[in-house]
Amino acid sequence: QIAVFPPLACRPRRALHAEVAANIMPCFLVPCGRCNAHAPATPEMPADPMMEISEGSSGSSDSDAGSSAVSEPETQQACRKFNFRTAALAVRASNRLAFRGGAAEEDQPANDSEVDGEVAPRRRAAKRASLVEQLRRHTQRLTLKRVTQTLSTHKDEQIRGLMDLLMPGMLLGEFSDFAKAYGDEAFCSRLLRKYPDNVPKCAEKLKQALLWREQNRELLTTRKCPQAGDYRVIGADLEQRPVLYMCMRNQLLPLGQCVDFMVVAMLRAIDNMPAGVETATHIWDLHGMMIRLNWNPAPLVAILKMAEGYFAERMHQVIIVDMPRMAAFLKDAVWPLVPDKTKEKVKFMTADEVQAHMGQHCPTDVTGRIRGTMQQNRDSSVSLEERRRSWMCVDEHGELAPAFA
Repeated sequence: QIAVFPPLACRPRRALHAEVAANIMPCFLVPCGRCNAHAPATPEMPADPMMEISEGSSGSSDSDAGSSAVSEPETQQACRKFNFRTAALAVRASNRLAFRGGAAEEDQPANDSEVDGEVAPRRRAAKRASLVEQLRRHTQRLTLKRVTQTLSTHKDEQIRGLMDLLMPGMLLGEFSDFAKAYGDEAFCSRLLRKYPDNVPKCAEKLKQALLWREQNRELLTTRKCPQAGDYRVIGADLEQRPVLYMCMRNQLLPLGQCVDFMVVAMLRAIDNMPAGVETATHIWDLHGMMIRLNWNPAPLVAILKMAEGYFAERMHQVIIVDMPRMAAFLKDAVWPLVPDKTKEKVKFMTADEVQAHMGQHCPTDVTGRIRGTMQQNRDSSVSLEERRRSWMCVDEHGELAPAFA
C-alpha cells in the first residue's frame, strides 16, 4: 500500500504536502504479505514524496504541464506500509485545505512593500502552519474513530466467544438453563470490563458464577433468609445509583450467617437500577462493631469472591465509616486478596466526612436520611427495637417502605 500525493502546480501547496508527508501522515504497524513480518513503526519518508512531472513528453510543450507523464519516486518502497485508507483521506483533506488557502491568498492583493519585505513570508508560513494543524486534527479524529470501531468489534467478538461457551457440547454447556440464564451479554460485558482482554480469566469467572448460581438457586429465587442486620437500600445518588447502608451496631447474627442477607440486599439494589446503571454505592458503618460476632475473616473472603465473580462490576464505591482499631486484623487478613482495581473503590472515612461526601453526590432527601440514620445509631438512648421500627428502604418504584416487614 503506497501513499502517493498528487502533483500541484502551486509551490505553497507543494510545500504543504511535503510538510504533511514528513510530520502528519499516521504510520501503522501492518503485516507484510511476503515475509509475514511487521513493518517498522516509522518507515523512512522520501525527501520529496510528491510525484514529479516528467519533462519532454511527446506531443506536449513546456507550458502544457498538466498532460505530462508522471514518474514514480525512487524511494517509493519506504511508503509501502502506510495505511491506504487513512492516507487517501488525509491527502484529500490536504488538497481541500491547500486549495482553500491558495484561493484565499489569490483573493488578497499584496503590496509591493509586503512582497519585498518580511511580512509576506511570515503570513504564508503562518497560513501554512494553520492548515497543517487543521489537517493534523482531522487525521487524528479519523484515526481515533477507526481504532474505536476496531476495539468495539474486538470486544463484541470476545462477548460472543464467552456466550458460545454456554452452548451444548461446549465447556459450560452442561450447566442448567437456570444457571446459564445469567451468562447473558450484559454479564459477559461486565466481566470484560473487569478483566479487559483476558478472555481465559473471564471464562473462569463465568464458570464460577454459574456454579455459585446453581448452589444458591433457592436463595436467588425466594430471597428468603434470616434477618442479620439493617443492610438495605436507603436511596439513590444523583446518577441514580442505589445507595446501600448498614451499621454494625445493628448486627444480629455472626458474620458467617450474614452473607445470604447481604446477597439479598444486593439483589434488591439491582432491582432498583434504571436502564444504563449497573453499579451501587455501599456504606458500611462500623460504629458499635462487636468483635465476638466478627472474629472470623472467612465470610469476608466469600463476600469478596462474590464481588469479583457473580457481582462483577456492580460496585461503584464501598465507604467504610469509623473503622475501630480492633477491626484492623480483619483488614490485614483480607486486604492483600483485594485486587488493585477494587482497592481504588474502597474509601475509609469518618462519620462527618461521609455525610459531607454524600451531600455532594446525593439529593437532599437522601443525604438527610443518611445523616439522620447515622445520628440515631450513635444515640445511646435509642434502643434496638426503636431503631428497628424506623428502618426504611427504597423499593424498585422509588417509594419508601418498611425495610423488613
